[in-house]
Amino acid sequence: MTEDELLEKWSAERPMYEAWGDYVVARVIDQVRSQIAPLAVDLFLRLPPKPRVKADASFLEKAFYRNKSYSDPYGDITDKVGVRFVVLLTDHIRVVSDAVTKCPDWDASKDRDFEYEQQQNPIQFDYAAVHYVVRCHSELSVSGHVVPAGTPCEVQIKTILQHAYSELTHDTIYKPTVEATARMKRAAAKSMALIEATNDYFQQVVDQVSESIAPSRSLSENTSRLYRKHIQFEPQPTRAEGLIVDTFEQVAGEDVAGRIDRFLTNKPQIVTSLRERASRKLLFRQPSILLVYLLAHEKPAATKSSWPLTDEELKPIYVDLGKAFENY
Repeated sequence: MTEDELLEKWSAERPMYEAWGDYVVARVIDQVRSQIAPLAVDLFLRLPPKPRVKADASFLEKAFYRNKSYSDPYGDITDKVGVRFVVLLTDHIRVVSDAVTKCPDWDASKDRDFEYEQQQNPIQFDYAAVHYVVRCHSELSVSGHVVPAGTPCEVQIKTILQHAYSELTHDTIYKPTVEATARMKRAAAKSMALIEATNDYFQQVVDQVSESIAPSRSLSENTSRLYRKHIQFEPQPTRAEGLIVDTFEQVAGEDVAGRIDRFLTNKPQIVTSLRERASRKLLFRQPSILLVYLLAHEKPAATKSSWPLTDEELKPIYVDLGKAFENY
């Protein structure tokens, strides 16, 4: 295959690869969302994942000028389209890895595994990330494009610190146009050692925070489950969710999930009102809003006095409960 032939084929297939990359992103996000709920995906992923297709010059360089003996320069290159998922901690890499490997739409082969490399070279500090190549099991129709079975997409998963390191070194140490001196390599190794140490410190902080907020998280998870059951919408927790849970967690009392479940079962008119409000206002898509309804029903005066947002946002709940807001 000549350079002109490769570019001609690439020009024809690029839109298909772009659609395939978008599909991979959407499916991985779907899988991640189910693992981290009620945490929102845009709070878990530190950069918006966006597929990138190879530029013409980069494609030509890799196919013909890198001293690699490709038997099929076009077909053997697996990163014609790639996507990068950036998270905060190395533990979060495993969450995205599980999403990639468990998706039923493709086969995923691990192209690089930083944990394995660290086990093999425990005293060496180098670029660390997880790379996969995913290939669709069968032909797919995606956004008007036919994606043939076996079409590859490269998936990179890294922490935000690893991402910063790779951006720093990408055009210096690992490019043939720049001669990597011993001093440069040493500085890069020290940077990676610092990144690993920083990740460990980050993890300690996260573990301590997670332990302290475990009751709040459990309450939010329970209300999310009940929200799906009764309201039949997917909740969309934001920072308002944390504010509401933090306000009412201590006064919620025993068997909160059971009380909410029975309350909504016995008052279907509340479910109908809440469902209608949720279609229009984000506040009513917070799972903890179920707790607010319950407490406004059980302890209307205390709930009103503790409410962390404006009265105008709380009044509709009292209206739905048939209570005169001004009387409390």
